[in-house]
Amino acid sequence: MNQDSSSVQYPGVNIKTDGKLVIIQLNAPKRKNALTPAMYAGITDALQEASKNPNISIVAITGTGDFYSSGNDFGVLMGKLSENSSTETDAKKGVIMVQEFIDTLIDFPKPIVAVLNGPAVGVAVTTLALMDAVYASDKAWLHTPFTQLGLCPEGCSSLTFPRIMGPLKASELLLFGQKIAAIEAEKLGLVTKVFPSAELGSLIWPKLKEISDLPATSMIHGKKLCRDIDRELLHKVNAAECARLDACQTSEETAEAMFKWFTRRSKL
Repeated sequence: MNQDSSSVQYPGVNIKTDGKLVIIQLNAPKRKNALTPAMYAGITDALQEASKNPNISIVAITGTGDFYSSGNDFGVLMGKLSENSSTETDAKKGVIMVQEFIDTLIDFPKPIVAVLNGPAVGVAVTTLALMDAVYASDKAWLHTPFTQLGLCPEGCSSLTFPRIMGPLKASELLLFGQKIAAIEAEKLGLVTKVFPSAELGSLIWPKLKEISDLPATSMIHGKKLCRDIDRELLHKVNAAECARLDACQTSEETAEAMFKWFTRRSKL
């Protein structure tokens, strides 16, 4: 990093500033970068700081290790279930946390880019549609197993996915949990471009550094014009999805589905 570079750490998240570029790096590789409340708080705080900082023009989110992110860390919830603790309050807090994170993405005024160094699951997939660009390794795949977990779509994907790829393909991903490769996601319009895994870092970071030197105010105006027309609708969709998610998470059907899901995975 050059003299304009700095680094800040949150639990499970590293924030690097390189000139006008902020890199939010999920850093919990042993958990496949599964998102915890502390990580959500760190990412949200970093986005809010970048939003206010006039010296920052673009933000990128990426992962450490083999995964971009395996989505929400449901292992914590399953642990609470086994301890017979009150999960209803925890689940509600979790939904509020997710809703606030999605709201922050919706309102973020500057370009934000996802760099998929590996697979993405759940909320790590749905939020891609709220990014301004998504660059992926050819080893990445995307999976939204909401129904298998007894949950429902979030991240505004119930609106954005049908718009991007059409209602039939969106249903295959969001309702039936179809896993797709990054190259297929590129064809569907959810990924901007796929790169060979060995070349991803050497090609993308110089590219984003170059983009960060573009006129910042011009990019802000451009994004505002592109996004303002849907901003209120996106907030409404986020609220509606989170209300359904809240209802799902405290249901017996969801508890059974999650138990089956994690029992099956523990035997793999």
